[in-house]
Amino acid sequence: MRLTSSGLKAAMSATPHTLGWLGKFVFADGTTIRVSATGKKAIFDSETWPADKSFKGSTLKFSGDGSVPDGEVTAPAAISDAYDSEDVYAGTFEGMQITLYVFNHADPSVGGMQLGPYTAAEISYDDRGRIAVFEVRGILQRAKEITVEELSVSCRSDLGDQRPGFCNLPLYPNDVARSTAYAVGNYVRVSDAGNYHNRMFRCTTAGATAGSAPAYNYTVAATTTDGTAVFTAEEAWVRSGVIATHTDDSDFTATLTESRAVDGWFTNGVIKWTSGQNAGLYNQFRAWTQSSSRIRIWGAARWPVAVADTFEIVPGCDKTFAMCKTRFSSSINFRGENRLPGLAFLNGAGL
Repeated sequence: MRLTSSGLKAAMSATPHTLGWLGKFVFADGTTIRVSATGKKAIFDSETWPADKSFKGSTLKFSGDGSVPDGEVTAPAAISDAYDSEDVYAGTFEGMQITLYVFNHADPSVGGMQLGPYTAAEISYDDRGRIAVFEVRGILQRAKEITVEELSVSCRSDLGDQRPGFCNLPLYPNDVARSTAYAVGNYVRVSDAGNYHNRMFRCTTAGATAGSAPAYNYTVAATTTDGTAVFTAEEAWVRSGVIATHTDDSDFTATLTESRAVDGWFTNGVIKWTSGQNAGLYNQFRAWTQSSSRIRIWGAARWPVAVADTFEIVPGCDKTFAMCKTRFSSSINFRGENRLPGLAFLNGAGL
């Protein structure tokens, strides 16, 4: 049962109606795109929703259990124009959540009716028309699925998976918030004029942050008192870098600082562009050479890469127990069976 305000009900029954669609697309890393299909910018739920006529919900069919067996949502231009079919294969949209709202664009204050969030399932992309279409599934879809885990010598968890018991390494902690309670062990990042100084902060004394931000000490192991909470600076896993030289759009060198890095440190990791034509997009690492700070990515960046483009980068993991233990100190969350006997044992060699 969906609850609607009396004002929204009146708008639904009015002729001509003044209803419109809003869409919120949330990527797995938290990147959020909001759009309005009303032909003009909307202010709703204390957020700004830019106009985008390309966005629409089509063939949405609802059933009583909350699932959407064959729903489709046409992505806004902010997604369709920024990504292509290669990004679909690269898994850029895995885990994306799509939430739709019906609201009265003549009077947004009366509230809206929320549909979702839905999980993006099958994705199609038309390179010629530059149109992305997402097939969506309802909130109970997973409850109807039969899920099993196969035994595996390698880890079945992805680096940074925040589910309990998974590899919940704090790759991208949220920015510290004002007047907010934090528990011991919570991680945050603190921006200083847009620069995180390659640091993250772990709450070591529970409490609430102050209404105004204090000056944080970015020296590793130094503490900062923020309101009644105390945070300790640690080396961040995510590092900031700048393109130094450019061979082509899949091969370049960078200026960055990471004292723990060795050859292959960032291999299989992810680079997030923070400036230049690729700002906001991601690429996966193919190889990292420590001596020359050489970066090679799979395929090529979506748009041309230029010297002085900035980015954020996280290390990669080969999903072995050895790397989990020595590099990330996260062996307690290793989701693999690395001590299983091998084929030689099973064939009798171990007897």
